[in-house]
Amino acid sequence: MSPRVAGWLAMGAAVGGAVAGGWLLAMPPWSIVGAVVLVGASILLSVGTVWLHRRSWDEPWPPDVTPSVQKRLRRARVIQVVGSALTAGMVGIAVFALVRQDWGQLVYAVVLLIMGAGNIELNRRVMRQLRDNEERSGG
Repeated sequence: MSPRVAGWLAMGAAVGGAVAGGWLLAMPPWSIVGAVVLVGASILLSVGTVWLHRRSWDEPWPPDVTPSVQKRLRRARVIQVVGSALTAGMVGIAVFALVRQDWGQLVYAVVLLIMGAGNIELNRRVMRQLRDNEERSGG
């Protein structure tokens, strides 16, 4: 049996199990059993979905879908621009909170500003490593 057929069968069984679990859930003495059946049906549905996307049982899972260095660099640049814009917004919110003397909002904005600055620094290091890897592989 191929993984796709097994996936369809598992998904069908999961739907049937979900219907049975829902029916049991409505019957007071069997409610807990119905909840357990619903949990099992949801797990079976997710496993069936994974099987549905496999081509063969020998295929490694998860598949290797590592993006190229150029795509990772482009994504890191976009994240850096968005992070910089969000950091500028947090500075504005912090100034607004300071003017209104809303100390709770100011503390919240400063914490988010520190976290954002840490993410931008981490992103810069990742971009530097990606550029170095690109130069090594290209040169």
